[in-house]
Amino acid sequence: MAVKTNWYKEAVVYQIYPLSFMDSNNDGMGDIPGIISKLDYIRDLGATAIWFSPLYKSPWNDYGYDIADYREIHPAFGTMEDFDRLVEECHKRGLRVIMDAVFNHTSTEHEWFKAALADKDSPYRDYYIIREGKRNKEGELIPPTNWTSSFTGPAWERIEGTDEYYLHLFAPEQPDLNWENPKVREEMADILRFWLDKGVDGFRFDVFNMISKVYPLRDDKNPLHFQKGTPFYVDGPRMHEFLNELNRNALSLYDTYTVGESYIPDEEHAHRYIKEESGELDSIFDFEHLASDNIFGLKMIPKPFSLKQFKRGLIDPQLRYHGTGWNTLVLENHDQARSVSRFGINTKKYRYQAATFLAMITFLGWGTPFIYQGEEIGMTNTKFMSRDQLKDPVSHFVLGMAKDLHMPDRLAFKMMKGAFRDHARTPMQWDSSVNAGFNTGAQTWQCVNPDYRTINVEADLASGRSIYRFYQKLLALRKSEPALIYGNTIEYYPDDRQVISYSRSYEGKRFLIVGNFSGTRADFIMPGDFELDELHIRMTNQGRTDTEIEEIMQLKPYEALLLEETV
Repeated sequence: MAVKTNWYKEAVVYQIYPLSFMDSNNDGMGDIPGIISKLDYIRDLGATAIWFSPLYKSPWNDYGYDIADYREIHPAFGTMEDFDRLVEECHKRGLRVIMDAVFNHTSTEHEWFKAALADKDSPYRDYYIIREGKRNKEGELIPPTNWTSSFTGPAWERIEGTDEYYLHLFAPEQPDLNWENPKVREEMADILRFWLDKGVDGFRFDVFNMISKVYPLRDDKNPLHFQKGTPFYVDGPRMHEFLNELNRNALSLYDTYTVGESYIPDEEHAHRYIKEESGELDSIFDFEHLASDNIFGLKMIPKPFSLKQFKRGLIDPQLRYHGTGWNTLVLENHDQARSVSRFGINTKKYRYQAATFLAMITFLGWGTPFIYQGEEIGMTNTKFMSRDQLKDPVSHFVLGMAKDLHMPDRLAFKMMKGAFRDHARTPMQWDSSVNAGFNTGAQTWQCVNPDYRTINVEADLASGRSIYRFYQKLLALRKSEPALIYGNTIEYYPDDRQVISYSRSYEGKRFLIVGNFSGTRADFIMPGDFELDELHIRMTNQGRTDTEIEEIMQLKPYEALLLEETV
């Protein structure tokens, strides 16, 4: 058994969406050799680990989150030898490697699923959740339950030529695994050990808290549930048992880090998942702050931005988990629109200010920062003109659902376009050459954002207001100050409609983080437990000096400050 070092507590994780990062062979798709060519860029930013969205063999119905073989690299990305070299090159640079673990479901192209459908007596039949349909009052065959999926309507797909259905809580091409079967759990532990033996340092568990279902399966009769069935598959009765077993049989045997993507978790369960004594996960993502501009976390149903909700979502986990588990700090990922294009921000006017502001108020909190590719140069949402430009199956499903509700196509597209997951998946913008330097060919798997001619790595690094260099400085400062890693968090003025402020304190040292989350000037009153003559500015995104520290400070739009107490 390896000695756990908790290296992740001082880590900075950079997320790569492999399809869109760097294409080395001009086939329109990113690949492992392309990633290797940019590892110095990631290291120089200040990252210490990379989380790779799925690199596995897949038919790409959900772009890698439908896995056909957990032990194979998708040919478009390269070979297993390429992957081994990637791990080696990452480790040479002090970069840990974090893989995606998609264990709630496989692809319908997985050999397990093919065997399950080919033979009713196959042992793989019990690897999935397959049930007889039932008859309604009219005698018509209907699914076993009324559950709905996250992606495409009903959560059951009929098996051709039979009266049976298989469960899929996401797309029909993603059948759910039956975790009640101990053989499935053994397979999952063995898969983790396979990659850990290759030198992988940790895993991000995709929608992990859906693997335990409530049996017997039944209808969801609550008329208020938009997504039917959630009480029977979210935080299920054997969740903690399954995670503990996975940890005991695989993860605890190595010096690993695990972070879970949870699906609308119960607060009590969420806390238990990451308690150190639980032996389950090291951390989870909390996304409430990213639901502050949409309704109930449904990204494509916008609402006016609520700073109070954003602050609650960002700060509450820091208070709730401190001393018992570990937290994560995140603004973007492959499922979220670009942060500078959200939260009521006027991106054309305040892109630099907002990008640096968001970084300061987020990544100076308690937890491990997760930075998504392009976030560090302030990449923006793409101006998609039609649904034909969208690749994500979720985008097409939601637009189709709007059409079924007789919403005009143009209105639905206009209402939802700011939240498409496709915004995060356009090619990384390296320079102003063809295809933003992603490749030198004539095609890309997803369209390039037209603003790449002005927003790209090369231009940002040459700018006097480089967002990348601001990130460098911020992450280096965080690394140098234990209080900014381990410190206790205290929030000030939680009901303020413009300003976010909190302190971090540890072993006699204290910092105050202040930011104006608005496009107009805002007054900030210094909290009573700070003395003006004991404060100086360690970092600012808009040039404020120590002589401008006052009891009441007027903050510029998206101005952010890190003040250090010197006693």
